[in-house]
Amino acid sequence: MVHQEKRKAWSKEQQAYTREILEKVDPVAFLFSAAGENQGCCFNHLDGRYGYMEFQDALNCRFRLFDVQSHIPLASYDTIDDLIAGGWKVST
Repeated sequence: MVHQEKRKAWSKEQQAYTREILEKVDPVAFLFSAAGENQGCCFNHLDGRYGYMEFQDALNCRFRLFDVQSHIPLASYDTIDDLIAGGWKVST
């Protein structure tokens, strides 16, 4: 049996992509949803959770994430770096 170690951080490339999307507030990232229902930009957490950020929040530099299914708030961060350090990245 192969033991998979839990990931402690996303790759530098994934972190850079997340920064780029959120710094530019790329509208394309906020218009597409793999789940079918457009809620905003989709995110993955290191622990396997999925969340989304609303376009208006990103425009206002409010880095709030909501659960994809229940829509309850999952986390809120002051900066993009805090969001990344908190284990989140833009879904790819």
